[in-house]
Amino acid sequence: MASKAILFSYTNYPELTANLEEAGVKMGRENMLRHGSFTFDLQGISRATSHQIVRHRIASFSQQSQRYVRVTRSYGYLKPPGIPKDLKVPVEFQGHKLELNFTDVMDLTRQAEEGLTTKGIKAEDARYLRPNAATTNIVMSMSPRQLIHFFNLRCAPDAQWEIRDLAWSMYAAVRLAAPEVFGPLPAADESDYIKKRVSIVDDLVRKEEAGFSKTPPGELFQLELQPMLELVHPVETFVRHY
Repeated sequence: MASKAILFSYTNYPELTANLEEAGVKMGRENMLRHGSFTFDLQGISRATSHQIVRHRIASFSQQSQRYVRVTRSYGYLKPPGIPKDLKVPVEFQGHKLELNFTDVMDLTRQAEEGLTTKGIKAEDARYLRPNAATTNIVMSMSPRQLIHFFNLRCAPDAQWEIRDLAWSMYAAVRLAAPEVFGPLPAADESDYIKKRVSIVDDLVRKEEAGFSKTPPGELFQLELQPMLELVHPVETFVRHY
């Protein structure tokens, strides 16, 4: 299942700088990074990753509620690529031994949650069965300074694969939308892995600049990250052009 990272709102920094200077406010680059905002609509990510994201406390979040979203057999989940599709594990239930794969377990939890609601159990209680693999949507807004901190942590090679893929797609989006604000990541000075990927993002952004500039205002432009960025799972990346 593919995740989506949509950069749909961001500050026009040349305009912000001009307005501040007109008002007599002079700022260095470090101070400028405290101001303005970049807003992402992150769709189809696992609850496991959304829990990691909201730990970045200097940000604003709006997350899809599980309390009022009616569960059906079709609600999404994200399977880690490291778990083979056909891998089965033995489980025992009331003396019966079964072998289940990841998909089987997800389907069982969905059936059980839906079954509880059909018997009159409140959705807010039935959702306790929902696993971390269940997908959710979350809107996140951060200042450039906090985004750089987020990228330094979550683009690192030891970051968990899903949030790392998401962070690289977000980084590519802001590099395209605001190149005057986002340059190479500071962490690239200490990590050859990050340095190499920053270079790949540079190449991708240069390739896509012309197409992005021709995108009509208000419309989404899709950034093609694969196969160059070698993400572990597919992430569809969009930037709304203003």
